[in-house]
Amino acid sequence: MIDHQRMTDRKKGIGFFLFLLFLFVSPEGEAGVFEGRVVHGIDPVSGIKVSAYKSLDFAGEPFGTAATDAEGLYRLELPAGLYALFARDDGRGLFAFCGRNPVAVAEGRSWAGLQAVRMTPPQIAPYDDEYSGAIEGQVLFEGEPVAGARVYLYLDADTDLKGQGYRLSPPTGAQGRFSFEGLPESSYFLVARKRSGGGRVGPVREGDLQGVFHANPLYVKAGHLQQISIPMVTKMQQESGSETFVRATGMAVKGCAVDTDGEPVAGVHAFAYTDRVIGHQRPAALSPPTGEDGRFTLFFTEPGIYYIGAREEYGDSPMPGELFGMYDETADHGLEVVEGETLRDVRIMVEPVRLE
Repeated sequence: MIDHQRMTDRKKGIGFFLFLLFLFVSPEGEAGVFEGRVVHGIDPVSGIKVSAYKSLDFAGEPFGTAATDAEGLYRLELPAGLYALFARDDGRGLFAFCGRNPVAVAEGRSWAGLQAVRMTPPQIAPYDDEYSGAIEGQVLFEGEPVAGARVYLYLDADTDLKGQGYRLSPPTGAQGRFSFEGLPESSYFLVARKRSGGGRVGPVREGDLQGVFHANPLYVKAGHLQQISIPMVTKMQQESGSETFVRATGMAVKGCAVDTDGEPVAGVHAFAYTDRVIGHQRPAALSPPTGEDGRFTLFFTEPGIYYIGAREEYGDSPMPGELFGMYDETADHGLEVVEGETLRDVRIMVEPVRLE
């Protein structure tokens, strides 16, 4: 683990640039627009309703809904915040989700595409334990079994179905099979992921496979076995600044990652922790990789002091050679996030980690 203060002391001779921090209070009623396309494979899906939810639990009422046109395009105008986007057409047996859920809408326009898969209804069979239930199934991609995928079981959607969850399956074999035995009678959310790097946790990157079970949350009754399939899709290129680990409540930090010459840096995640020491706990907020402009946005669910930085990877301590840096306008790298306020123009300098 790395103590932020010691890291700053070691970097004093490197000559960090200092930047001013400007506070901006977001105006009430600020709104933005989601635009995107729903596709099934490479074909647009017309006439399907795209719904925006305030969490990844789509069993309740949506916050807003819009139907796609003949080209599969939709447009949703929503108040600023974070939303999970799903679409469903029971008549055609299609379910679609945005691979970047939850996604952020702020001032202006945000693009959020959805990918549709075929729905297969769960089948129920007897289970030989009257006190617990089970789930078994298959992970598929383009109708074929997926080896090396993991299925994640969550008790609720409060963590946006990220992290290891309540249960985690071993990697699937050649037939794409997985199972969860001895489950307490309850409702469960299921997500399948296959990361190219093979990791259990961390961001799902462009080109990785992911799937969301269309009937979340799935109710498992004692003495019953739920048999399901989870189709996967390829995660498409993401739009910087629109994916986050938490749902927004009007609090955010926006800024830019720069190098030692003050030039924008692409491909780094901004992060925020509630503790000064970077450990292996989940960050309170994490941005997707920055684009060519180096811009990032962090959203928060609670006000308080957060320790802000940026790095290339996610999980474990920064490695030698990895681009890494902390917000350096305060001695302890902390920023106060205030209810209803957005901090703007925060700059974080990153440079390769060196062993000294």
